[in-house]
Amino acid sequence: MKIGIAADHGGFTLKIIIQQFLNNHGYEVIDFGATVQDDTDDYPDFVIPLAEAVANNEVNRGIAICGSGVGAAIAANKVMGVRAALINDYFSAHQGVEDDDMNLMCLGGRVTGFAAAQELVIAFLNATFTGAERHIRRLQKVKNLEKIKPNSIMATNRVKHIHDFGQSIWLDFFDRKIMDSGALQKLIDEDGIRGVTSNPAIFEKAISASDNYDADIAVLSKQKNNNDDIFFALAVKDIQRAVEFFKYIYDQSHGEDGYVSLEVSPHLARDTKGTIKQARELWYAVGRKNVMIKIPGTAEGLPAIRKCISEGINVNVTLLFGLPRYKEVTDAYIAGLEDRVKSNQPIKEVASVASFFLSRIDVMIDPMLKEKGVENIMGEVAIASAKGAYQIYQNTFYSERFKKLEAHGAKRQRVLWASTGTKDPSMSDVKYVEALIGKETVNTMPFETLEAFRHHGNAANRLEDGMNKATNVLAQLKEKGIDIDTITQKLEDEGIAKFNQPYDKLLNVIETKKTKLT
Repeated sequence: MKIGIAADHGGFTLKIIIQQFLNNHGYEVIDFGATVQDDTDDYPDFVIPLAEAVANNEVNRGIAICGSGVGAAIAANKVMGVRAALINDYFSAHQGVEDDDMNLMCLGGRVTGFAAAQELVIAFLNATFTGAERHIRRLQKVKNLEKIKPNSIMATNRVKHIHDFGQSIWLDFFDRKIMDSGALQKLIDEDGIRGVTSNPAIFEKAISASDNYDADIAVLSKQKNNNDDIFFALAVKDIQRAVEFFKYIYDQSHGEDGYVSLEVSPHLARDTKGTIKQARELWYAVGRKNVMIKIPGTAEGLPAIRKCISEGINVNVTLLFGLPRYKEVTDAYIAGLEDRVKSNQPIKEVASVASFFLSRIDVMIDPMLKEKGVENIMGEVAIASAKGAYQIYQNTFYSERFKKLEAHGAKRQRVLWASTGTKDPSMSDVKYVEALIGKETVNTMPFETLEAFRHHGNAANRLEDGMNKATNVLAQLKEKGIDIDTITQKLEDEGIAKFNQPYDKLLNVIETKKTKLT
């Protein structure tokens, strides 16, 4: 039997006791948190994910604990399909299952002794629903009430629920149709989307697949000397419009969210001076505070990142795969802020994210793992790397060095999880979303992943879980002679090529349209 368990600070100690007790009795236990004692945490953050798992039959029974057990019971019963009760006596522990098909038991960590709690748990788990006609009839009346008036938790969008754990969701897609049709505003309202990322591949699909850009191309072809200029004129116009959708989010969040990203030409990935020049041009062309200019996190991109930050340009650092390079990116961001402070310039409104690409790591490494006979960690390296990046983030942005900048109003450069669509069909299509939900992070999702999570995703604070496992996964790579740094450098090189291809295709599309329209 698979048992889910959750507790806030008031039930944390009792949760540990019960979890060990269940493990000793051969039960499979799924821990929904809390994972550390934190007197400021809130029971709904742990009880609701547990209750949703019970309702979705992901666990057979649930045990929720808070100080008195009352709050846990109230929260759990907001989830359709959950039948939770606060249990203080042996009779109710088994009778609640036998007569009422109770599937989630709530305990009070401050009012129930350890030995008594263990007896109540065993009574609850050993009991089975009798299925008597009168009990089925009564339960059906309860279920009918759920159909008439769905509870607020199930009515809440699963994607939107991610924000409750401190992670912002951005959309990794963009075109004029999504703005014209009202679909973008709907995503903001219903899914809680708080930003947008774009890239050459996204614009290539948008421009080649519709005639929405034809009129502008016809006009611009008479004004611009080359197709690059035409593309960026189109892009700037779109970005200027898109940022207005997110302006209120930017203002409301004090500049933490509400950004739309526009990328420099991928052909500049190895050109520091060219990157700085174009980043400036795009920044001033868009002319909005809530735009980010995407700069590749290549070796040549590092000084460009520092320079742009020092000039007050918001930067989305893209194409990050490896931990050493990510650490260099954080240093470039901080150094840029320090340069700005030294020149007596404000840093309060300067923002940046570091986009860490995920699924491509597993796509490249998994065949190597299979060849070396370590199938047990296939599909785990990207997540392990991401957890390692988050540790770097915490060490860097909670350091004494950064605290000095925070005194001037500096924002932390959040980690953004990118390439979160699952490439391997044998794996969960929300794998790279569920595993990396955590505070002070961003996840940019393509449409397909967003829709999948909306349908069956399970939001919970998991980013800091399994840090030791993540370390062990990376250690196994080294033991097997797999050089992760060499692989991530190869991924960076391939990533540049993969962005150059759609960019060049985009310019060809513009050329074709120019000829056709003129």
